[in-house]
Amino acid sequence: MHRERGPVPALRRGGPRGGPVPDSPSGPPLVTTSLDLNEVLALDLVPPPLADDIPKDIRIGLVGAGRIVHSGVMPAYRAVGIQPVAAVDPDPAAQDAIRELWGVEQVFDDYRSMLDAVEPDVIDINIRWDVGLSPLRVEIVTEAARRGIHVIIAKPVAETWQQCLDMVRQARASGIKFGVDFNTRFAPAFYGCRALIHHGALGPMISASINYHSALGRQHTNAFDAVHDVCVHAVDVLQSWYGEAPEQIYGNWSRRVDGIGSVLSATMEFASGANGTIHFDFATRHRRQFEFIAVGEHASADGLQDQELPGPSRMLRATLRYGPHEPRGTALELPLQYPLSPQSYLATRADLLQCIGTDRQPWASGTSILRSMSTLFALKQSIADRQPVAPTLDPEDA
Repeated sequence: MHRERGPVPALRRGGPRGGPVPDSPSGPPLVTTSLDLNEVLALDLVPPPLADDIPKDIRIGLVGAGRIVHSGVMPAYRAVGIQPVAAVDPDPAAQDAIRELWGVEQVFDDYRSMLDAVEPDVIDINIRWDVGLSPLRVEIVTEAARRGIHVIIAKPVAETWQQCLDMVRQARASGIKFGVDFNTRFAPAFYGCRALIHHGALGPMISASINYHSALGRQHTNAFDAVHDVCVHAVDVLQSWYGEAPEQIYGNWSRRVDGIGSVLSATMEFASGANGTIHFDFATRHRRQFEFIAVGEHASADGLQDQELPGPSRMLRATLRYGPHEPRGTALELPLQYPLSPQSYLATRADLLQCIGTDRQPWASGTSILRSMSTLFALKQSIADRQPVAPTLDPEDA
């Protein structure tokens, strides 16, 4: 690891709770003063929701008790001593599992029954968005908003753009807190890269890329909409870095070979002249890897956002490396201070819980999530039309 000092941009300190500085369509300003590598090393790369106190006395009800609840949601709550008061799932096996494995004693097969009996302050929705369940997501959010119950919902929000709008508008009209579990934007390497970008350490952005190699899972089957369910992670991370939706996006999804997989590539063009690219490989078997690079006028950052999984698809440790353009060859690996799981799942939930009783909304809420989803739907339209498509976001929703 090189520790030589070199001219890099000054950092802009502070910012709102959703991230280091406010989102800005024009991007970070051009800075002219210099900063040594020790100052980059001293940057706080832990998001505020993980650094601040998390309320423990809020009554949380789980809607859906499937795989992701066991692998991400309950470990996140358990890590800080939060115990949901109830759960809903129509599957008797899922009901038994959430009761026996996690000690959630009040279990229901209908969400209205839970809302009536338990009267939670927050519901954590983790039912699927596909297989015809997206309208149920909208129905549950609508009912929660009517009752004044705050909501966090699993990505990718909904199956259609109108459903996404309906949920955001219902939440805004009722005044509830509404957050989406876009937990990848809180993943340590991705959030750390965003901190560098938004503190001005890279200078005005030129380009950013995210590449993913899936190695295993439903992504290899034609029955699963991997673009909607998985590529949304990269779309959302790039939006969180740039603080805006692209002016247009062009995507190509290769031919899909059932049981083997497919590959998606997409390019985004931003108003500043910067671009963003995503490359999602749903076919490769020999590696599972999530890599990225962000390039600014003064420096670059690259790394991996990986975690350990059982073999044979073992991932590498997460890394984040910073390199000023001058002196050439200088690089600094920045220490990442928390793991992807369960902390990224915890961050989205802590952010919402900390907003209750304040005039703030979670970072992954409102305009921020609509930017990501409008970009995702533009990407899918581009794939279908085989031409660039501009994301749409009505002024009343921006």
